[in-house]
Amino acid sequence: EGWAVDKFGPRRLILVGIPLMGLGYIGLSFINGLLAFFFVYVFMIALGNSLGMSTPITAAAANWFNRRRGLAFGIMWSGVGLGGLFVPAVGWLVENYGWRTAALVIGIFIVIIGPPVASVMRHRPEQYGYYPDGIEPEGARDSQGRARPIRADLSNDFTAREALRTSSFWFLTLSIMARSLVSGGIGLHLVPFFVDLGASNVTAAALAGSVGLMSIPGRFGLSALGDYVNKRYVMAASLAVMSVSIIFMARAENVTAVIPVLIVFSASQGGISVIPQSLIADYFGRRAYATIQGFRSSIQMLGIIAGPIISGYIFDTTGSYTNAFLGFSVAALLSMALVFMARPPQKPARRRGARSASSSGSSG
Repeated sequence: EGWAVDKFGPRRLILVGIPLMGLGYIGLSFINGLLAFFFVYVFMIALGNSLGMSTPITAAAANWFNRRRGLAFGIMWSGVGLGGLFVPAVGWLVENYGWRTAALVIGIFIVIIGPPVASVMRHRPEQYGYYPDGIEPEGARDSQGRARPIRADLSNDFTAREALRTSSFWFLTLSIMARSLVSGGIGLHLVPFFVDLGASNVTAAALAGSVGLMSIPGRFGLSALGDYVNKRYVMAASLAVMSVSIIFMARAENVTAVIPVLIVFSASQGGISVIPQSLIADYFGRRAYATIQGFRSSIQMLGIIAGPIISGYIFDTTGSYTNAFLGFSVAALLSMALVFMARPPQKPARRRGARSASSSGSSG
């Protein structure tokens, strides 16, 4: 869907994706078989989420912000953490009315909010007479004071093909995949992990649901810090902290001991889930940002899928999450090493050649 976002803009994709996801949840409340479940989940909920959520929204933020891009992404993705506030309400619905009613309510809510959200989305600021960061060029308004579209200068930005030819893209993407292996492997097993430490099902669910809220300082603060400090260094430091926190989680013997470490883990995970998205825009520009993000997320999905499977297999084999978590700590360090290797890419040869020719012509 990344190509479609770059070509048609985020609004159209959101208008399709979010209602489709909402209808998927509504359909989920009526299913009675495994085949129907897979169809609804894959072709409605997952597809709708892919079309209407992550890529279109990040592409809009990447296009509209430059100098304070990290702050913009941090504010935007803090919404994911705030979503944790709804977890108790969903749990209450499931507990009192059943999962079908809960899915129906969620679906109706998503369908209702989808069109208003889409209506405020815009693609590139140049279409509305601005440069990124809200800068208004001279002469951008007509005689009646209305903003006129201006031409976006994307000549120094990478195409998707050019980005995929750089080592920077692959090192960064593999780093994100390794980090997603860690986040998925731990995140989806937090409830049974807490239960294994002696927590009740309700307490375990509350702790797991609070991870989103506890990630907000990292999503907002660490991402904003990337506007002033090299984003790669912020990512590397966050991954190092994440790795250490996972070791303490693996060694914890009760829930009380794991809570302080969970706070640190959540904040570091929040930061490193947001920073790479603005870093990709810094590296490759706005021209094909969504398309590049689409390629990246496809590879990232391998880590998201593999992580929970690895956790479950090791727990079933050993009766404990300790070895799985220790392995994820090593994976976080591998992700950190890959970040250091993902240096800023050189501009494509055709750009450098064009500038050199221009310089030669002007000097002659």
